[in-house]
Amino acid sequence: MKEVKNKMTEFLLSRKNKNWEFGESLLSDFCTLSALTEYDKSIINGSALARITKRLTEIEEKEGGPYRSPDGKIDPAINAAIARFLSLFEVELPSLKIFNEQADETYDIPETEALKIAKSLSKKKNMEQSKNTGSFTAEESKIMGIIYKKFDERMAIFSPELRSTARSAIDKTISGNRDKQMSLMSFYTRQALGKRGEQILDEIVAEMGLANIFFWTAFIIYDDFWDEDEAAQPKLLPIANIFARHYINYFTTLLPQDSGFPDFFHQIMDNLGVANFWETQYCRTKIEDSVFYIPKILPDYADYENKFRPASGHVLGPVAMLMLLGYKIDSPEVKNFIDYFRHYLIAMQINDDAHDWEEDIRRGHISTVVDMLLLDFGRKEEIIDLEKDLSELKKVFWFKTIKKAAEIAISHTEKSRQALKNMGVFENTAPLERIINISENIAKKALTEQAESINFLETYKS
Repeated sequence: MKEVKNKMTEFLLSRKNKNWEFGESLLSDFCTLSALTEYDKSIINGSALARITKRLTEIEEKEGGPYRSPDGKIDPAINAAIARFLSLFEVELPSLKIFNEQADETYDIPETEALKIAKSLSKKKNMEQSKNTGSFTAEESKIMGIIYKKFDERMAIFSPELRSTARSAIDKTISGNRDKQMSLMSFYTRQALGKRGEQILDEIVAEMGLANIFFWTAFIIYDDFWDEDEAAQPKLLPIANIFARHYINYFTTLLPQDSGFPDFFHQIMDNLGVANFWETQYCRTKIEDSVFYIPKILPDYADYENKFRPASGHVLGPVAMLMLLGYKIDSPEVKNFIDYFRHYLIAMQINDDAHDWEEDIRRGHISTVVDMLLLDFGRKEEIIDLEKDLSELKKVFWFKTIKKAAEIAISHTEKSRQALKNMGVFENTAPLERIINISENIAKKALTEQAESINFLETYKS
């Protein structure tokens, strides 16, 4: 199948010239470009995008569209196809958007040979994505069924209204976590353990899964209030407290006191609290309208331990599973397992901060990436006008800061992978390596896109 797809793309690419014209109509060209991009965005690299952009510049009626067809007419169908292509690169041109909204028509697009092949590729890609994102396997579904059963049992004492609100809260956590680790990290740990993992019953795995879902849901609810986010809902605070009491009781009674695990749990929770206090104390600054006040001293993230600690409750179920199999809390295996979590969670947090930097800076939050950006920006003034300076901030972020952030994230995924290799207790590390790979691939994609942006500018200038 992969070979067939490669032949399809090779055929399409063999039809184009250096300006990415396929020798057909302008409409068909941009429909084909869109289908190719949806199939594999890396096909349209920085150099290609620069040539396509130059082509658009040559046919624009005015800056930013609309665009003329070869006969000089402004065809709504062509402009709709161009807008669709640009949207795949998160580009929206106000003039083009207004033109297309005013046109408000539907079009019959010519089914050329190249376009038929491109659509076939796009359809196959969408089918593959639907199979690989967010859906549960039969084994996962079995555990999720037990988790929901235990949720119903735990919440049975409360009113229907509270139960419904609580269910909506955990559903949001579960559906929003496409890699499924918040629900199934203990399940993936058991999978990795192979034969030894079979000693851990489904009931235990599900109990750990529910406790972890409660941990993350409570964390998300509390975090909205710490961040003074408009999404914060006072009615959810009692729900968060119920969830917190549940996972506290579960993890402090799961193993005997002399195992050291209850003390480990409290240490995790204490460090989590300290990290949250540090962040609210040192990683916030004053915002007035669009004015961002730069603190005299920026937060020192050092080894990024404070990015691990708020999420560190994620380790509790998997660590407890190793201890149920006889490993001590201070054993090399458990220490390496914690390091596995520590480093990929740091990478995940830095990736998230890179994605959310603009939202964070507008709220006066100095995340890891905003911290890097402020240093890279290098302004001596005490304030930044986010309206006037935003375009310059974006340039600095894209051409300097994102590279730094992605490289730091990748270095932590490498440390996570090494910690996993150091353990030697897993028969199959693939379920656990998959989690590392997700964060690593996000960071690598950022590096690729940054390189493509530079390539775009160099090609466009030439």
